[in-house]
Amino acid sequence: MNLTGKRVLLLGAETDLGAEVASALAEAGATLALVSSTDAGDAAFAVKRLARKLGAFSQAIDASNEMAVRVMVRQVAKELGSLDATVICTDSEHIERFATREMEKGGGGVFVDAREAADVAAAVAGESA
Repeated sequence: MNLTGKRVLLLGAETDLGAEVASALAEAGATLALVSSTDAGDAAFAVKRLARKLGAFSQAIDASNEMAVRVMVRQVAKELGSLDATVICTDSEHIERFATREMEKGGGGVFVDAREAADVAAAVAGESA
């Protein structure tokens, strides 16, 4: 699977699933923004360390805070130049609305819940998983 050129926001990068998905997407060539869904120090540090390893942008937020999610999505879209996909590996009631809005500004994109997708990379590529 080749995801070169795909710009992906991954929320929940501090989870085991998030780290696994981030590694797979990076290996497939995606440009990543890894976001911790909690601003707790150890989770934020783990995501920063993973981002360094994968050559990704990182951030930590309180994903239950609507304004924090809104600002983060805008910052990530600006940092990456747009968004082609948003992948979630944790709960956030706000992310889909704001991420979809940003992806539409760039011409569209896909929203993937990694907890439900059989093949996240295929879903990001727009193929049936």
